[in-house]
Amino acid sequence: MMSRIRTIVTAGIFILSSIVVINVLLVNNPVVIQVEGDAFKIVDIPYKYTINEAYMLLFSAFLCGFCLALILLDNSIFQTVSHEPEFREDNSLESSQEPEKRDFSGIILKALTGDERKTVEIILNNDGRILQNELVNSLDFSKAKVSRILINLEKRGIVRKSKYGLTNCISLADDIRGETK
Repeated sequence: MMSRIRTIVTAGIFILSSIVVINVLLVNNPVVIQVEGDAFKIVDIPYKYTINEAYMLLFSAFLCGFCLALILLDNSIFQTVSHEPEFREDNSLESSQEPEKRDFSGIILKALTGDERKTVEIILNNDGRILQNELVNSLDFSKAKVSRILINLEKRGIVRKSKYGLTNCISLADDIRGETK
């Protein structure tokens, strides 16, 4: 409840300081109307900010940024990661040295489209490892097309190629399979 109230107050301060910034920045340039006989000419006078306006603009912009950061932190948009070791109740150090295993395969599949996605899906369905000639047969693409797809995926660090007799063994990168080196 307190977090929600703090977020609402912070959002209000953010809106007010944004209005101040916008009002200072959108000051109308003064104009002079020059009359020469029957014709007149409108001349813009360049507007210069005063020191007080510059300080107000600087302070309001800082306040906007600070409030926005608080709002984002309160709503867990930015996740803060603690790099300090955690202690249990028995004063023993919790083993936070072991990195967390993550499965990036679903994320990779969402990011890929078309033929690259089909290729990675087939590799995933074969436990993350397949021979290149089996991949060509599974995809029904030409050898050249499969080779181009694999070169692109290898450049992006999604798959690894290693020699296996007369063909290549294609495997997903360790990071994507969730393994650590």
